[in-house]
Amino acid sequence: MAPEAEGSENELSTPVDDGTLDATVPPDDEPTISLVEIEPGVAVLFADQPPDGFDLIPFEMMSAQASQGLTDKLAMASGIGNLAAQGAQGATTVQGLVRLAPETLQALKTAQPMTSGGWNLGALVTSNGKISNLVRWAPVTGAQTASILTALGPAAALLALQVQLASISRRIDENVQLTRDVLRALHEDQWATLLGLHETTMRAVRESQAVGSVNDHVFASIASRDADLRKQRLLFTSLVRGHITALDTDGQSRRAYIQQNVEQVVADAHGMLMAEWSWYRYQVLRAGHINRDEANAAENERLLAELVAETQREHSRAMDDVGDLLAGLERQCRLMAELPAERSLPFTTKRQNIRDAVGMAEALAERVAALRNRVRTQPAPLDPPLTVFAEAVPDEVLRILRWVVPGEEPLLAIADVNLDRLVGEDAYLGVTPARLFISTQSSVRKQGTIEREFPLADVRYVRFRERDKRGPVLDVITTDENIRLTFDDWAGKGQGLDDARRLANLLAAAMDLPETERRTDPLLGSDSSTERAITR
Repeated sequence: MAPEAEGSENELSTPVDDGTLDATVPPDDEPTISLVEIEPGVAVLFADQPPDGFDLIPFEMMSAQASQGLTDKLAMASGIGNLAAQGAQGATTVQGLVRLAPETLQALKTAQPMTSGGWNLGALVTSNGKISNLVRWAPVTGAQTASILTALGPAAALLALQVQLASISRRIDENVQLTRDVLRALHEDQWATLLGLHETTMRAVRESQAVGSVNDHVFASIASRDADLRKQRLLFTSLVRGHITALDTDGQSRRAYIQQNVEQVVADAHGMLMAEWSWYRYQVLRAGHINRDEANAAENERLLAELVAETQREHSRAMDDVGDLLAGLERQCRLMAELPAERSLPFTTKRQNIRDAVGMAEALAERVAALRNRVRTQPAPLDPPLTVFAEAVPDEVLRILRWVVPGEEPLLAIADVNLDRLVGEDAYLGVTPARLFISTQSSVRKQGTIEREFPLADVRYVRFRERDKRGPVLDVITTDENIRLTFDDWAGKGQGLDDARRLANLLAAAMDLPETERRTDPLLGSDSSTERAITR
């Protein structure tokens, strides 16, 4: 578990619960640092003094009185205050907020940390691997954290918003600057408004962080911009969702849409990011301004709870939309880069190399992942354990299928087969854990499309038949189709035949006849069988 700061000395190791501890950890040492997650990836840090390498975010946008009250609630609700009263060697002071690295969050999904007294245990390690501190933390999904969040009320969500706000990167790399240029060229009428809202809300954030609260003077600069913020957000949200709808079709249509609209997709995605984060900053600043009004604390608590919940809900949906669009754009651009026909795409000033479009899509996708504190994932290169080919699978086929195979499914098997038609045609048969697909080889290699796919759950029967001096025949019976495939002569003997048999066995392992499709008839019942035997 690592803080977000780049080049940090410390990372949090999460030992697997195998009953053992690293030999370098003194067994009697008590954790000196405690982390209490208030949402995935956002934690409150308790420590006698801040550990080296942590990028701490102080409690901002609230008065000193509110901050102290929140600190007391956190200490007591987490039990840390009780530990201190009992004289335990525990962390007793709230140092601030930290954002846990997305790689740590990803690791915690598969590793089982050690636990003690309801706390998960870990260790801070330096850059050379030496343990510097023991750490206990309460995960946001645990019972320990649930009681803490109840005690904090809407303040917990407000803290989480602050962490997201404080972590927004202002660095613009070359590719993101290129997408800004495309946005400015295609939305010249909206650019001045977009940039103005972005700069105004950023300035208000800097001012609130400088003074430690969102006072009336800070909020006055953005108070009248609510309508403009919503208008820009609605405009670009609508454009992005239009692209998502247009891309929700077959592979050939998606490719054609990208060929004609790649520049517009890039511009609208970047425009949505600018509009969305300007609106989001405004909502956080408004929440901080409301929280400062302690004279009406009771009614404001309900208002804050509603505001924060709505902001998180709408923001998550918007970021899902732009994230999905950019993932689809990058996948299609990478696929097109592997195809022989299309090496460039039309942009405002000239036709740019398809690799440039890939770079733009990748840069925006990385920005979205960083803003969401997530690890940006891509389909892994395909390495099917079962290949049924006369020789090796052509590399370009696997590179193309990497961006075509649905979802993140691994490719378990791929085979060089023939479609059993009047005029036979070379095809590829592929199998993933969820489906099988069949497509002519020319469609895959020239167009990057899979023509037919079937859920493995629809496979009812598989028949494999060997033939003398010829390649075997594979019949796959699904709920709706009878598919006959043949193999060339090389698959009729030796390793080729062994591989073809195993492919048939793999598909046969998926055979299933659900109870809803089973039928009965009295003529085949046990009583009828007995009567027939007696009469004979």
